[in-house]
Amino acid sequence: MNSKRTLMFLAAVVLTTAACHRTPPQIPSNKPTDNVEAEQMLRYNQMCIEAEQKEIATYIDSLGKGMTETEDGFWMRIDEPGTGDSIRKDDQVRLLYSLELLDGSICDDSSVSGAKTLRVGARQDIKALDLALPKLKRGSEATLLVPSYLAYGVPGDRHCVPSRCPIVLRLKVQL
Repeated sequence: MNSKRTLMFLAAVVLTTAACHRTPPQIPSNKPTDNVEAEQMLRYNQMCIEAEQKEIATYIDSLGKGMTETEDGFWMRIDEPGTGDSIRKDDQVRLLYSLELLDGSICDDSSVSGAKTLRVGARQDIKALDLALPKLKRGSEATLLVPSYLAYGVPGDRHCVPSRCPIVLRLKVQL
């Protein structure tokens, strides 16, 4: 009986000791220890931004007409100043438009898909429209050159505008 108790005591001690012994967590061999993947993604993103900026600069140079960079990060040229009221946030506006790629391909046009009606600042379309419309009056015509981050971004529009692609918007704000 004593040997049985001794054996049970030893088994309990061994089990308790084994249960308390912690092994360090296993680090998979493919897990980076210094965030190399994040650095690579940042470098790739920076290269994409620089390539887009060069593409935009080349396009602006080819126009030969005055596109002005706005403080919001897109370029704008007012083709007709308009005679109506200035557009403000929350105004309802109706737009005739053409959406083009820098190579001249037309992706969307109001003559085909109809005029676009939206409320300014409500983010009902690309961010650049919410930023540009308050700079215009009703009846204005303008050309916008929009970098991808203010247009359709990394995914594109999934129809015509590719990933990370700047666009040209030709707008006419109806009275």
